[in-house]
Amino acid sequence: MLRAVLFDLDGVLIDSLPSIWRCLNRALLAMGFAPVSKERVRPLIGPPIEESASILIGSNAPELIGKFVALYRERYASTCAHESLPAEGLVEVLDHLSNTWKLAVATSKAEPYAQTILHALGVRARFAAICGRSLALDRESKREVIGRAVARLGARDDVRGLVMVGDRAHDVEGAEAFGIPTIGVLHGMGTEAELREAGARWIVDDLRAVARLLDRLASVQ
Repeated sequence: MLRAVLFDLDGVLIDSLPSIWRCLNRALLAMGFAPVSKERVRPLIGPPIEESASILIGSNAPELIGKFVALYRERYASTCAHESLPAEGLVEVLDHLSNTWKLAVATSKAEPYAQTILHALGVRARFAAICGRSLALDRESKREVIGRAVARLGARDDVRGLVMVGDRAHDVEGAEAFGIPTIGVLHGMGTEAELREAGARWIVDDLRAVARLLDRLASVQ
């Protein structure tokens, strides 16, 4: 029986591409690098910020990555609340789902920013748990974040009835580590090929389609 739904944040509940793109370019320019296009940034959204920084500056040096992330966050902290856009149907879908199931967020974004964004969008109260990374640059995996969300939902010892909604391979793989199936959405940053290769059990177009699928799954239980 379906008990709870976990959501990724970037590309699933919000369109964060414009915001993240501006902040990444701010950091690149400040460090003497050329700016990049939105399409260059799109596949970098989802994994930990350290990975994106390393790719963009072409270095794994901790001091350079730390400098880049600090510059990125200087802008992001003050702009993410108003530059992050809600996914189409966000409020109505969350209202509908939260009336029936527990909802949680499991994101590789730093948790303070996730809390700020969801509060600004007026949907923070729909979630029983919001789990993200700390501000430490420790490369915490999506699997570890999902594990904390599962624990917050009281499902550490029994994940039956949990479903993950994500848009990237690491969402699918992180959930699969706990035996949780994933609904892949196509309105985010990943591709259908990426989601299928990672093993998403279902693939739908958008949030409204997620709600319809969950209703169908519940009706046949």
